[in-house]
Amino acid sequence: MPQFDHTAIAGTLPGLDIELLAGPDDLPGLPAQWRPIASAGDPATRLELAVALWNEPLLAMLPEFSAELRTSFFDVRACRADGEFALVYLATDELGELLTWLGLDPAGFVEPQFWQHFPEPLRTFQRQVHAGFTSVEPDTFGPMHPRHMQTIAERAGMPDGFPDWDEAQRVASTRLLLISSNGSRLDCCVSPDIPADHLALVHEGDIDPTPYGRALDEMLMLRFEG
Repeated sequence: MPQFDHTAIAGTLPGLDIELLAGPDDLPGLPAQWRPIASAGDPATRLELAVALWNEPLLAMLPEFSAELRTSFFDVRACRADGEFALVYLATDELGELLTWLGLDPAGFVEPQFWQHFPEPLRTFQRQVHAGFTSVEPDTFGPMHPRHMQTIAERAGMPDGFPDWDEAQRVASTRLLLISSNGSRLDCCVSPDIPADHLALVHEGDIDPTPYGRALDEMLMLRFEG
C-alpha cells in the first residue's frame, strides 16, 4: 500500500489549505454520508465506502476511469479544503507518483447555466455525490463545481459575446459553458446548441460534439497522462 503524508497530499492541490480529518472530534461536522469513510481505519475500506456513494449510471459512462478507481486508487481521506468539507481521493500513476482528486460536498451545489442540458448521470452526481470532482486545480480533470463554471465569452472577459470567436464558430461563445479543462488547450463544455447527450470538446477553437460519457472519461483520464 503506498504511503504518502499530509505534505505530499497537500502538494498535489496547490493553492488550497488542506486539513486531513481523522479524529473523532472531526466527525460531527462532516456530512453524514461521509462519517463512515472518515472513521474507517483501512484505506481499502475508505475507498470502497466512498465509491459506493457514486451513482451507477455515472460509473457506467466512464469505463476507463471506473477501471482506474478499482486499480490505481488506494485511499480516500476526509478533509477540509480552505475550510470546506471534502473527500480527497488518492491514486498513483504508472510511475508511482501520487495523484489526487478533490470531491466537494454536494450540499454546496448551486444550479449552473444550461443545467437542463447536462447529462442526467452528471446531474445526479453533482447534486448527490460531489458538487465538483477535480484534480490539481478547481476546474481541471473532472467536472468542476458550478461556482467555477463560466462561458467561453466570460472567460475571455467579454460576457456578452466574444466577436472573434462568434464570427468563426458554429456555436456562440455565450452558449458554451465550461465544465472541465485539462489546464491547457482542451476544454469540455455544455451547450444547448449541440446534439442531445453530447458535450463539446473544444481544442484551439475547434468544437467537437462528443458523446458525453466519452468526453468526460477523456477529461478524467488525461490526468494519468501527466
